[in-house]
Amino acid sequence: MRTLVALLLTVILVVPVCAADGSEEDKEALRALARLFEQAVAQRDLKRFQSVLAPEFAGTLVTDEVVNRETMTRFWDWVWGLIGPKGQWTVKIEPDPTMFFGDVAVARGVSNDRILTEKGREYAYSWHWTVVLQKREGQWRPVAGHGSLDPLGNVFIQAEQAWMKGIFGVGGLVAGLVVGGGATLFLRRRRR
Repeated sequence: MRTLVALLLTVILVVPVCAADGSEEDKEALRALARLFEQAVAQRDLKRFQSVLAPEFAGTLVTDEVVNRETMTRFWDWVWGLIGPKGQWTVKIEPDPTMFFGDVAVARGVSNDRILTEKGREYAYSWHWTVVLQKREGQWRPVAGHGSLDPLGNVFIQAEQAWMKGIFGVGGLVAGLVVGGGATLFLRRRRR
């Protein structure tokens, strides 16, 4: 019985590895999806990318928001609202080797983004992503995705920290002037 279980486990583990190579055609199809995403961002055209997602697509964004094909529009509109109508957002996808398991693929890598707001602020950052795809009717369709951004060392947190330092610095200065001015007035009145 143990031999049969060991044989079955070996077959279960070896068969996906044998099917895991992915043809050059499959790899090119996934590279084309990456280019499509880059173009959709550069052209502010989310619908181009939404159209290739599986109907049941679910993803977790770098903001920790869980979205589907339709609700990702809110995130997209929010980001473009921050960038402004004349701003730019460019994305360069750098994929790691994709793992293929028959009609399922697990793609992962890094996205290098550059945002230039219409007010001239520039944000250059990288985030890691993972996408699970399924081949349906000859087409690879993303069914699940996840993006993650360094929660402490990213440019957005650094900008927020600089802003907070400015607020607290100005607040400290104002508080110091008020206390110093009040103490000066108090001491002058006591001398009289």
